[in-house]
Amino acid sequence: MSKSDNKPRQTGQPPKAQPGISLRPRRGWREVIETYGEALSMAEAGEGDLAREILGDFYAEHRKILVLAEADGVPEAMVTYSVNLAERLGFDLVLLSVDTGGRSARSFEARAKDGATPLFAEAARRGVSCAHVLRRGKRNEVLSAVSVELRRVEFVISRRPEAERRQAALLVPEFSLKC
Repeated sequence: MSKSDNKPRQTGQPPKAQPGISLRPRRGWREVIETYGEALSMAEAGEGDLAREILGDFYAEHRKILVLAEADGVPEAMVTYSVNLAERLGFDLVLLSVDTGGRSARSFEARAKDGATPLFAEAARRGVSCAHVLRRGKRNEVLSAVSVELRRVEFVISRRPEAERRQAALLVPEFSLKC
């Protein structure tokens, strides 16, 4: 069998996923390395189009800054800092509000929406894309889970006292503001 017999044949259609090959966008440092490794392997095997597709899917997702809201919303200094940083870096913002229990779902949603208003207003004023995620559960567990679930979260911004008490191991850097 010649070496060229092992190459997939070009059919003019998009390549189909094969065992051991993932065409999903990745997240986190480990996944970044795996994605580059997959693309490099495909390129070395002469599959330049597939390598470009793997990297294209990965980089099509916008990079994000995850902002952890407090129970009373987002402090003004944190709003200004987060939006300014996202604007300069060309990242999207995702505000995370966590309900740790004790309130009705409707009450939590209303307070979270009110607390998000200043961030959304400043982001809109400066042309920064912004989203809001509402979750229930233990604060550290939710933060860890959401930072992994969202694609391309580059870092988390939180308040200093919260970050100093955090027991959770985040897979992305956390920057804390003293505000």
